[in-house]
Amino acid sequence: MNEENNQVNENPEAEVEAISPEEQIKKLEEEVGFLKNNLLRKAAESENLRKRLEKEKEETVKYSNTKFARDLLSVVDNFERVMENSASISEQIETNADLKALLEGILLCRKEIISIFKKHGISKTEVNEGDAFNPEIHQAMCELECSDQEAGSIIKIFQTGYTYNDRLLRPAMVSVARQP
Repeated sequence: MNEENNQVNENPEAEVEAISPEEQIKKLEEEVGFLKNNLLRKAAESENLRKRLEKEKEETVKYSNTKFARDLLSVVDNFERVMENSASISEQIETNADLKALLEGILLCRKEIISIFKKHGISKTEVNEGDAFNPEIHQAMCELECSDQEAGSIIKIFQTGYTYNDRLLRPAMVSVARQP
């Protein structure tokens, strides 16, 4: 039996000769087609990977300052609180030059940070009382029974929401009406 195996292995050309030249050409053409198809698929995969990595790189650069921007929102919130509270002492501000100068300085700082926000793609989300609640840009802090408002509408805005390059940076915190 070993002798038969040796004879078959000793003469591999005998197997090749058994295939006609037309069959060899057909077989080689099929193999070329298969390899060409694989090459095209690999090239397409490589191109798709390159495009995906390029897109991820662009998004990483575009949104790289998200955490820093979110941290600065508290500064803007504090400027807004100063503005709200200064209305209650407007008479003292008008009569006291130092208070007036202090408020003007605070207003300039607020204006500057808002300008920087706009320059870098940070903007307030437009929210008004009476608008319909949208869970994509609002965060409901509470629901209050309210007969004069439509259910699901915003009653009060507690904190302004912001977007960063069209992505939500912080939702607006609101109270929402519900029917009694």
